Amino acid sequence: MKIAQPNFSIVVNWKTRGFGCAKVCSYCNWRDSPLLPHGGQSAEAVSEFIRQCKKPFITISGGADPLYKFDEYVDQLLAMIRTIKAEGFKVRIITREVQHVSKLRGIADHFSLSLDAETLEEARAFQQEWTGMDVEYSLVLPPIPTADIIMLKPQYATLHGDLGRRLVLRENLNSIYPLDFAKLSFDHSGIVYVPKALCLGSRYLATIDCVGHDIVQDNEGLANYLMNDPAIYLFGGFVKHLVNPVVHMDYDDIDVVVTNPDVIKNLETNFSFTFKAVSPVNSYPRYFQGTSSRAGKSIQLILMCSAADAFQFICKTPQYEIDRIGYSNSRFIVDGAVGEDVIRCAIDSKNASAVKGPRDLTLCHGGREETERVHRVKLLKRGFSITE
Repeated sequence: MKIAQPNFSIVVNWKTRGFGCAKVCSYCNWRDSPLLPHGGQSAEAVSEFIRQCKKPFITISGGADPLYKFDEYVDQLLAMIRTIKAEGFKVRIITREVQHVSKLRGIADHFSLSLDAETLEEARAFQQEWTGMDVEYSLVLPPIPTADIIMLKPQYATLHGDLGRRLVLRENLNSIYPLDFAKLSFDHSGIVYVPKALCLGSRYLATIDCVGHDIVQDNEGLANYLMNDPAIYLFGGFVKHLVNPVVHMDYDDIDVVVTNPDVIKNLETNFSFTFKAVSPVNSYPRYFQGTSSRAGKSIQLILMCSAADAFQFICKTPQYEIDRIGYSNSRFIVDGAVGEDVIRCAIDSKNASAVKGPRDLTLCHGGREETERVHRVKLLKRGFSITE
């Protein structure tokens, strides 16, 4: 997608320590970003940045929430708005703090309200205060394939009719599935889709002046690499997402076994990861924690010597049948003794059954019992039933 003139957004986080947002959204890419500001941007930095913009408006966005603890941070917000207006631009604010929107009547020009179930109810309570104001609603799409989003179109149409204002459906930056927007059209301007390319091609003032591609990880590109390199073996929550992205929309860190150390170099060079060894130097296998300077998922990486060891670790070691499945080089790998159909059915139904009989744990480090206890708790929190 070619963007004639990119949007310009100022990333804010009023708190000098921590993250100034009351929400914990699964798709948030900013909370742990090394580029997240702490405190307000200077008027000089804002002016220098926005003078490059060719569009008539500047967005004040997360980062954190611009209207977080409004009474405490309003002076910083108003100072930033004055700086933007002095340069001749209009101001757009993206927020979830809908209770404060009307307080900026005549001060900010446009508002985009990020919806979840909680803010949707709050918006209904406050929207009568917004008569004559330019307010739209914004909803991040679930990270699922086009065919599954098509099934949700009637719900979005109903929501649009209920809210009575423009509804913007934003492509999820964490989605690994390319979307066909031609199949998703509503044929009117009341509901529009915003592709991730628009966000990744926009200009941002964070702790540095940068482009979206420089600060946000495109999980689609990362996943394409991880899923197709024969030296990479995916397992854990990411693979459950591949098996059934509707049932398992969210996953935490990306778990991988690699059999070639060049994979680490490629992830560092092409995806801005930095890896830290978290196991003893002479141990086997070697464990690494990877984080990217671009906001996004971290990687738990295990370096092994052979494909046989990778298969043993992923498909023969786990305590529950649902975990005995991996993905490598464009195909699933499974424990044949359990069977792919059985594993897929268990993943679909969120039913975790303990493997019967002894297990070979020779590729596991000490503390495996605690690791498995933590894993069990995580499964329960994600709604799995467990049969021991």
